[in-house]
Amino acid sequence: MPTNNKTSLGLNSWVGTDKPMRGDFVADNTLLDSILAAHFGNTQMHLSTEDRTLLTQAFAVGSYCGNGEASQVVTLPFAPGFVLVFMEGMPANDYFPNGGYNENSFAVATQTGSSKGVFLSEGKLTVYQTQKAQTGGFFNNLNSDTMSYLYVAFR
Repeated sequence: MPTNNKTSLGLNSWVGTDKPMRGDFVADNTLLDSILAAHFGNTQMHLSTEDRTLLTQAFAVGSYCGNGEASQVVTLPFAPGFVLVFMEGMPANDYFPNGGYNENSFAVATQTGSSKGVFLSEGKLTVYQTQKAQTGGFFNNLNSDTMSYLYVAFR
């Protein structure tokens, strides 16, 4: 049997004359296991796997080439909550007074709503290209043939 000596965790603190029994070791191991399990499982103190991913891989930058079709689906590396997409080297919006329309080469997409020209759903970004400009209209320019586009996707 151990003496009445205990550590701050309540573990047995034997002295040289004690004769420890198996039950003493089992009790100490059970106590250590419960204390450590509670500590390791404390998500207020420790980051979860999902939290670590958010911190280490908070966003991804990628590109795609436009194909000129009315729409194109771009598969993203994860299901983001927020995406910016734009044509490389072009202004976000350009007004053509002779045609009387706005050409938009920039868009924002979220899971709950998006600007014109894009749609976001479960890791897939759908980009749209207006096929024929109309006077007084809005020209989506996010899938123009052979043009390069960039996106920044945030978790």
